[in-house]
Amino acid sequence: MSTLYSALVNGLIIAGFTGLGSLVAFAGFKLPRWGLDFSMSFAAGVMLVACFTSLIIPGFERGFYFDVGVGIAVGVIVMVSMDLVIPHEHLATGYEGPEYMRRKLRKAILLALAVAIHNVPEGLAVGVSTVYSERLGFATALAIGLQDIPEGAAVALPLAILWSSRLKGFTTGVLSGLVETVMALIGALVFTVAGGLLGLGMGFSAGAMMYIVVEEILPEVLHESSTYRKISAAGFFLGFYVMLYLDLLLG
Repeated sequence: MSTLYSALVNGLIIAGFTGLGSLVAFAGFKLPRWGLDFSMSFAAGVMLVACFTSLIIPGFERGFYFDVGVGIAVGVIVMVSMDLVIPHEHLATGYEGPEYMRRKLRKAILLALAVAIHNVPEGLAVGVSTVYSERLGFATALAIGLQDIPEGAAVALPLAILWSSRLKGFTTGVLSGLVETVMALIGALVFTVAGGLLGLGMGFSAGAMMYIVVEEILPEVLHESSTYRKISAAGFFLGFYVMLYLDLLLG
C-alpha cells in the first residue's frame, strides 16, 4: 500500500505540472513554433536519460539483464502497434493511423490522441520506477513533471485555438496529465503484485519511451522544413542535463 500511495502521489505530481502548463491556454496568445520545438526537444532529452537512469541501469543492477532486454523489445512493438491502430496527428509530420479514419476525426481530437499516446509510457515509467525505489520514482516523476509544463502548454494552446475555447483547451491539457497518473498507478499495481516481472516492466517502459523519442518527437522537431533545428538541439541537451543531474541529486 505504501508503494501504491507513493505511485499515486508521483502520478499527481506529473499531472499537476501538466495542469500548470495548461494554464497558458487562458493567456490568449499563440505558442510560437520555436517554443513548441524547444519544449518537445526538452521532453525528448528528459525521456531519453530517464530510460537509462531510472529504468535500464537500475534493472541491470538487480540482475534483470534478460528481462530488461525482452521488455524493451515488447515496449517498442506495443508502441508501433498503437501508432498503426490509433489515429493521431502531429503538427509537422501529419496524420498517422488507419487511412479510413483520416476524415472521420477532427484535427483537435487527433492531436489530443497523439499526446495521450506519448503520456502512456511516461506514466508507466513513473509507476515502475516507484516499485523499484520510492526515491527513484520521485526523481523520475519530478523530472518528467518539469518537462510536462511546456508539454501541457503545447497541448492546451493549439486545442484552445482549434476549439475556440480556452476552457476546453485547458481541460484537455489537464486530462492528458491524468493519463499519466492512471498509468503510474497501473504500473505500480501490476508490478507490485507480479514482482517477478519487474525487470520486464522496466524494460517495457524504457522501450516505449525510446520509441516515442526516436519515432515521434525527434522527427517532429528536426524535420527538413524546420528553421529552429539549433533551438531544438538546445532544448534536447537542456532536458538531458536536467534529468541527468536531477537523478544524481535525488537518487
